[in-house]
This record gives sequence, C-alpha cells and structure tokens, in this order.
Amino acid sequence: MRDSLKRILIGILTLILIIIMFIFADIQNIIFNLKKISVLGIVFFFLIYSGVFLLRSFRLRLIFNALNLRPKYLPLLGAFGIGWAINELTPGKIGDLIRIEIMYQKEKTINLSKATCGVAIERFIDLLILFVISSCALTFMYINNVQGTSVINLQVPLMIGAFIILTGLILVALLFLKTQWFLRIVSLVSKKLRNILEKFLENFLEGIDDFRKNKKKAAIVLFLSLPIWILESFTLVLLFFLAGYDINAFIIIISQIILFFTKTFPITPGGWVLSENVGAFIIFLFYPTMPYNNLLSIFILDHVIRTSYVFIYGLTSSFVLNIKLEKLSFKMPEEK
Repeated sequence: MRDSLKRILIGILTLILIIIMFIFADIQNIIFNLKKISVLGIVFFFLIYSGVFLLRSFRLRLIFNALNLRPKYLPLLGAFGIGWAINELTPGKIGDLIRIEIMYQKEKTINLSKATCGVAIERFIDLLILFVISSCALTFMYINNVQGTSVINLQVPLMIGAFIILTGLILVALLFLKTQWFLRIVSLVSKKLRNILEKFLENFLEGIDDFRKNKKKAAIVLFLSLPIWILESFTLVLLFFLAGYDINAFIIIISQIILFFTKTFPITPGGWVLSENVGAFIIFLFYPTMPYNNLLSIFILDHVIRTSYVFIYGLTSSFVLNIKLEKLSFKMPEEK
C-alpha cells in the first residue's frame, strides 16, 4: 500500500475516532467546561504556551552553541511552530524531521548532521527531564499518601511506579553522562542489543561528546528544561482549576507526563483519542467519584486549545520564514 494512501486511511480513521470521542464525552459538556474556562483563560493558556516555545527555542540554540555553532534565533523559533503543527497532523514525530529540514534550509551555519544531532540531544534531554519530574511527583505522592477520593489503597502502585520511573531515570542518566561505558555494559549482556541501541542513538552519539565538554552550556540547557516541562504541565493544571475541579496538582502533572509519552508512539496523528483517554483514566483512578466523560472533556479541550495554538503558530512561522508547506518532503534531506 502506498504511503499516501496509508496516511489518508489513518487520517480518516482518526477523524472517526475523534468524532466518537466527542460524542462520548458529550459535546454539551465540553462547551459547558469551555465557558467556565473563558476567553481570558484561553489567552492565559496561550501566553504560557508562548513562553514554553520561547524557552524551547533558546534552549535549542544553546545546544547548537555547545556543538560550536551559532545559529540565529528566529529560524529555530519558526521551525518549532511548523514542526509542532505537522506533529498534530501526522503519527509519530514526523514534525521533528520537518524542523531539521527547515533549520537545514534557513540557517546556513547548520549542516544536516549537526541539525539532526541537535534535535536528537534536545529530545533525549526532554526524556531525561520527564523521568526526573515524574519520579519526584510519584515519590511525593507516595510519601504524602495522596489518594484523591479513591477507596482503593494506591500506595503500592505508587511505590512500584516510583521505583520503575526512578530506575528508568538512572538508566537514561547513565546513557547521557556515561554513554560509551553504558554501551559497553549492554554489550556484556547482548552485543545485538548494543548494536540496536547504538544505531538508534547514532545522531545522538555524534555530538554528545562535544555537548558534554561544554559543561557550562550543558548545565544551562538542563536547568532550562525543568521550567519548560513544568510550564507544559501547568497548562493542564490551569484548565482543571478554571473549570472548577478540585484535583491534586501532582496527579494532573503525572497524567500530563504520561500523556506526553503516549504522543511519542506512532499510533494516531497528534496522539488524538489515545492521549486524552490515557490522561483521563489516570485521574479517574484517583477520583472515581468524578464522571469519566467530564474528565475526558478537559483533556479534549486541552488538546483542542494546544492544536489551535500550534496551527496559528505554524502558519505564522511558515509565512515569516517563507516556507512552502506543500514542498516539505517529510523525509531526511540530502547533505549539502
């Protein structure tokens, strides 16, 4: 089956699933929650989300600086807008390939391999910070016996979750800080696994040594990553607060982080349907007294507002950078 036909079929199926989800959540319920959030709440959401992308672009520029490159800020900022908009229309993270292509075209100081390496390091750091935030949140919830309104003892699942996330954090940190040492340990277990992991991390490994050598910029990049993801999670906390739901902020943050993970998997364009239901289900575990469709409606609104923002941002970026969206290849461009 041709790739274009596959994309069309995936798009049609996703649209059908979105319609079913909206019907299940009750459109009137979604509209009611939207009214409670109000136009002012949406404006506040947009301002916070703008701050996220400004910080993301500044952080990516620092990553390139650590790779001994000096790109301009505007092409990086514009590439984020277009890339994120593409991610909402396609499964997986194809928008990252588009970002690489745009930076490669518009920023003469960045070659293809460096652009790919910079984005790979950026994504890896995102993964590292997500593990940090989620492990801290789960540990806090376990220590303070956060239960919500659930009558089920959630202490054991919280402890297991915190242990798994903490283990993942240690492994990711070792891979980031001691890459070659970690790969040597993996090769003792399985050389085949090492080869697979090394191939997967090819672009990351290309520049990670240069990045780590610039300790000052590397430290600033890691420091900036925390407020980026805290602000990303705070937007959902804001929507639940404005809609009048009394839910522990740490539970909302955990649901949002798990939701971000689901968007990484190439199942539906932009993670639609899957991500909203996973997020709503996490909160429902802690607050079974709240109607599931009410919780789902907030996650739908969060995704709709985010999508509206990135489409406006992406179209504006394509106009400013003079990018013809129909000419983007969705494939890795040839090296100069």
